[in-house]
Amino acid sequence: PPPPPPPPPPPPFPPPPPPLPPPSLPAVSFTFSKLDCAGYLPPLLGKLRDGCAALAGPHAVFDACPDLRNADLRCANLEGAMMSGVILGGAVLNGTNLFAASLSGSSSLTTASFAGAEMRDADLTNANLEHARFDGAIIEGADFSSSTLPFASFVGARMYAAKFDQAKLWEADFSRTALPTVDFNKAELTRSDFSGASLHSCVFSMANIDACIFTGATLVQVDLSGYVGTPVDLPQPAAPV
Repeated sequence: PPPPPPPPPPPPFPPPPPPLPPPSLPAVSFTFSKLDCAGYLPPLLGKLRDGCAALAGPHAVFDACPDLRNADLRCANLEGAMMSGVILGGAVLNGTNLFAASLSGSSSLTTASFAGAEMRDADLTNANLEHARFDGAIIEGADFSSSTLPFASFVGARMYAAKFDQAKLWEADFSRTALPTVDFNKAELTRSDFSGASLHSCVFSMANIDACIFTGATLVQVDLSGYVGTPVDLPQPAAPV
């Protein structure tokens, strides 16, 4: 019998779509805009185990996902999320929305990065945040009371009314940062760096500021009552203008 005819050739791949034209945004100003997460999709968010990725949204409760070590949660919207007790050691939450989220009592947030995150009114009480990074984060009104934060970095963070009551902040970095009305009551701040910082109406009552560096810092109406230790280059607090 004659051989069967050869199979038809596969259809050619469709040509790629033409590139989109550059956006036309005449007279649009992005001054002071925050575009860190524009068009960004967290590469590991869909790979979180045990269906945890489905929880990554506003007001999420992470009771079923207690271990998120090294997770990439950059730019996720976790506003109001309940993450108390969740292990986030080494996790990346840069640019993440954690407004009013609760991470209290988390036993391991060590080396986690919250750079540029939105953390207003977040609850981080009694958490272990050793070597955590909050550079450029918005942590206005956030509560770090009784937390452990040695070697943490807050450079350039927005910290209005943040609370560090009785927190352990050995060798933390607050250099070149504005800290209006921040509460360090009874905090352990040994060897922390406040060089070039602006401290207005801050509270350091009964705080341990031994060997803290205040070189070039500006202090206005700061409460230093009962502080402990010998700080470096501590200026006399100025009266309000």
